[in-house]
Parts: sequence; structure tokens; C-alpha cells
Amino acid sequence: MAYSSRIFDSIDQVDLSEWQRIRSACNGSIVGDPRFIAAVEAGIRQVDRLWCIVLYDETGAAVACTTAAVVTIDLADLADPRLARIIRLAPPPFARLRHLKLLFCGLPIGTGLHTLAFAPRSESSRILPALDRVVGELASTVKADGIIYKEFASGDLPWTKPLLELGYHQFTTPPSYCFRSAFEDFAQYCAALFHHYRNQIVRSRRKLSEAGLEIVVLSSPEEIVRAYTSEVHALYHQVADRAVIKVEILPIEFLHELTTRMGGQIELLVIRRGAEIIAFSWCMEAESTYYTMCAGLDYRLNAQFDLYFNLLYALLDRGMQKRASTIVFGIGSDIVKRRIGCDSEHLYFFAKGRGSLMSFVVRSAGRLLFAPKAAAAPFNIFKESRQ
Repeated sequence: MAYSSRIFDSIDQVDLSEWQRIRSACNGSIVGDPRFIAAVEAGIRQVDRLWCIVLYDETGAAVACTTAAVVTIDLADLADPRLARIIRLAPPPFARLRHLKLLFCGLPIGTGLHTLAFAPRSESSRILPALDRVVGELASTVKADGIIYKEFASGDLPWTKPLLELGYHQFTTPPSYCFRSAFEDFAQYCAALFHHYRNQIVRSRRKLSEAGLEIVVLSSPEEIVRAYTSEVHALYHQVADRAVIKVEILPIEFLHELTTRMGGQIELLVIRRGAEIIAFSWCMEAESTYYTMCAGLDYRLNAQFDLYFNLLYALLDRGMQKRASTIVFGIGSDIVKRRIGCDSEHLYFFAKGRGSLMSFVVRSAGRLLFAPKAAAAPFNIFKESRQ
């Protein structure tokens, strides 16, 4: 079957009924929602270009859609932390191999989700080569050093296999953590814990109550934008600066755009001392999943009030209140997330260098740059097995 394509410079130019029909047919992820994409377009300024791509079959019917973006990245931010230190000490002649212009099939921010939508998945051996021709032409136009398809769960690997036949190499991200809830509420969760773990929660939460701190969930877009000032956003930078795994920094403009465009699905969970926000987490609800997106806290007060732990407990509580079957916490803080009962999973991406030099780098050094990191071992925290 011959496929044709259209490339749009903005989600605003796309026939949204076609786009949503394709997403609905394959239960597409929330990051493929036109409102989410529009927020990225309006709020992520470090993106060189962003396109929306739609494929059509020979009858003219739209059969696949995705986004693509060009971003210049520092390889040291993506590599294993130990290797990243070596990369940063490399002499200037190696800068050409450190700062790369990449074309992402997906979004230019780490979400743990992909935007690629088509159904049935059995058509991937036909659709992926057709899509990759379009993506390859875009990469040639912008003189990209490489192409990356991201981010896929293990269940996506069977239908993404044609990418390997197209010359891509499969790599593994650091483990991501999620909590699969089997509890009616947080009280039931606490009751199911061994007393040692339950007492830790009680002690941490007591630090908040005795100091008069409160946990509040803001859900009105107007209320969130008003509360989330540049001073509050600085707490996010405190967390990002300390992270072992460096990811892109989400600008405040994107977060404001997201809550304005996706009102009702975005929440800001905050810990307040009086009127002052001293810790927070941005959260997004999609069907039966509750996503924690990014967090911030005042490290000067962290030890005094167990802010990080109390934030995690509050997120568990809120996810259960929302009746979410899965609460996604993402990468990092492996042991802490295991200690609250999270499961781990690896995500995957596919990369291919363009040109002989970059093809050699991806083929030869890719496994070293993106060496798989083992997940933290699970803790036995529940009195009875949840299986």
C-alpha cells in the first residue's frame, strides 16, 4: 500500500477530528492530545522546530499521526552519570560529538510516553517505514546528526520491531517507577504496611501537623497559575539541580500553558506554611492513571519537615482519592520509591546516526553511553502479598 503524508508546522493546522480518531483507535497516550502538544509549542522555547505528521492511505484516509521536533542537546546530560563526567572533561575538539542536533519522533521533553498513533498495530511493518521516510527527509532538511524515536514501554516492543530493520538501535532508559494501587484509600494502604514502614509515615506526617503546615490540592487553572509564581518555580530548579539523572528543565511558561489548556486534568499539589508554598508536585490525570510530572521543594526545610517523603505520601493519597489504578512517579530516587511499594519498568528508545561518523558513534558507543541501569530491589513492606 502506498502512503502519502502531510507535515504541519503546528497542531492548530491539523484536522483535529482526524487526529483524534487515530488516537482513539489505538488508545493513544495523553501526550498526543492536541492540547498537550499546543502547550509544548507555546511553552517550550528551546525547541528549534516542531511538526505534526499525518499519514494517509491510498484512499485518502488518515491512518497514522505523530509529532517530530528538532532539539540541540548536550550528550553529557543523557549519558550514564559516570560517563557524563568524562564527557564534560573532554577537550574542545570533541565538542562536535558532545553537542548534537537531534530529530525526535515524539516530543522534545521526557514524558515516559510516545505520540505515535496508528491502528491496528499489525500494520507497523508498513506504516513505520513510510513514516520513517518522512522523518528522514525532515532530518536531512535540518541537517540533524541523528534521529530518535521515543519513549516506549515493553509492551510496545513487538510493533516497534520494524525500526530495527530500518537501521535503528534499541536502548534502555533508567528505570521508571509506578505504584499500582490495590487499596481503597491511603488509610487502608497504611494499615497493610508492616509497622516499621507505617511508623515512618506517621512520624513524617506528624512533623507537618505539629508545625501547622497543610497539604492542599489546587485544581482550578486560574488558581494554579496565580499560585505558581517564579519564586515557587525556583523550588523546582532546586530539585533539578540535585538530580543525578539530568533531564530538560520545564519552563514556567509551559506549565502555565498546560494547566490553562488542560483544565480539569492538571493539579498542583502543594505543602504550604501559611501562604508560602514550600513543596509541590505538578500532576496530570488521564483515564485511570495519575502522573506526577515535576516537583519542587525548599531544601532548607526538607530535613525539618520531611518534605520529600511527605510529598510522596500526599501523592499516593491523592492518586487513591482519584481512584487511579496506576500512579506514575517516573525516574530517579529509586530506593525511596521502592520503599513505598512502587514497581519498576524500563522504557525504550530507538536511535540512528546520520552520516558515517554519527552512525559509527551510535553503533559503537551507544551501549556505553546508555548503559542499562538496574532497578532498585523491591522491599517487603506489606504484611500480605498484593499478588
